[in-house]
Amino acid sequence: MADSETRHPLWKIPLRFLVEILTSVFIFVIIAGAAVGLSILVYYLESKQVDSIIVLGLKGAEYLLFAVDLILLVRFLYRTAVRTWIDL
Repeated sequence: MADSETRHPLWKIPLRFLVEILTSVFIFVIIAGAAVGLSILVYYLESKQVDSIIVLGLKGAEYLLFAVDLILLVRFLYRTAVRTWIDL
């Protein structure tokens, strides 16, 4: 009886999953937007013929930012899916 009192109603589990997915995608889009902004800055600096080592460093930061963002999104979605499956 104690187990049934601590469990959420069945309809709340998919709703929580949906909210977590939407939140994580929203955060991903914000951070990916920063990577896109950095890319625009890099192209601008290239057109102004800024030192190539600075441009290369900024390009590396741009790709690293996007890659880490993507990896963390996939990891979060996987963990959320597993947790939701267990709760069902």
